[in-house]
Amino acid sequence: MPYRLFLVIGAGFLSASSFWMFLPLLSLSLRAEGASDALVGIMSGLPWAGLLAVSVFIPRILHRIGLQRMVLLGMALSAVVFLGFAGTRAISLWAGLTLLLGVALGLRWAGVDTWISGSVPNHLRGRLIGAFELIMAGAMAVGPAMLAVLGSSGAKPFLAAAAVACAAMALLAAAGREASGITEPPGTTRALDVLRAELASYSGIALVGITEACNLSLLPVMGLGLGATLHRAALLLVICQIGAAAGSLACGVLADRLNRRSLKRGAALVMAALPLAVPFCLHGRAIWPVLALWGAAQGGLFTVGVVKLGTRFSGTALARAMSLAMVVYTCGGIAGPPLMGGIMATFGPAGLVYGQAALALVGVALIALRRTD
Repeated sequence: MPYRLFLVIGAGFLSASSFWMFLPLLSLSLRAEGASDALVGIMSGLPWAGLLAVSVFIPRILHRIGLQRMVLLGMALSAVVFLGFAGTRAISLWAGLTLLLGVALGLRWAGVDTWISGSVPNHLRGRLIGAFELIMAGAMAVGPAMLAVLGSSGAKPFLAAAAVACAAMALLAAAGREASGITEPPGTTRALDVLRAELASYSGIALVGITEACNLSLLPVMGLGLGATLHRAALLLVICQIGAAAGSLACGVLADRLNRRSLKRGAALVMAALPLAVPFCLHGRAIWPVLALWGAAQGGLFTVGVVKLGTRFSGTALARAMSLAMVVYTCGGIAGPPLMGGIMATFGPAGLVYGQAALALVGVALIALRRTD
């Protein structure tokens, strides 16, 4: 892998770390300003609204200014947002800045994924994409860790986030322009055509979006509801996320050697079966391998889906495919927690894993039916 690609991955890692640092920082800052829980919830959803709003324009922006400039624009907007938070305590201005951060996230996320998928050689695609997803999963841990070190009061953490975003820009600038520009007009590939062509991959990506969002917000709640201690309930999520990170790399390696459709179906089957065991082994040692394997299936299903998109599409179609993957994952993450929360309210805490197992069965069916994927 050429050194330029290492620079792009490093830039993506730093930019993602600053974002995952910002999300908990936003909530803590709002509470410090006396914001209600409802307002904290609304503000926390604004980045995802901004991401969805910009997603439809990504192929057009990419065609007009180029891939590197689009990603640099996203990182620069992130730095502006962080500096804005450092310079004002007006919550009304924070709302606009948070929405703008979602736009920045969309440009960076879709841009870096398109860059990586369009640059890796096909015979190494699975393991390199798997390694990339593992690194990006690490950003989800590094961001909050930075916040734990810096604290959440005053302008210092926002200034630090801005500095990290600027460092990401420097790495990306050092990488130079992408190897081949995208010259096809953005209207040559419709999102609906891409979705139909790879419905199995997008079904898996949506399933992972739902599952990861539900686990991040509700898995410890389920553990407490079923009688686990606070420490054990928190560990449920930690082990599952470690498994997801490891599964990204492991399934990426397998995707270079095995049938990718079979891998997707196998991962979805694991996601349908293992959650059913969680309530029965919650208080024993067996819970840890169950959660690790469940998480590995989640990370693997996402990675294999991205690998398949990169294999099938190129140019404008690849940009459309990656932005659509971002949208599908995000929509799943937005819809999942309210849906599973309602199931838990109706059927009790274990409704979380039973509901997720049922959704995974739907995913298995969609993957099995799409024989051309």
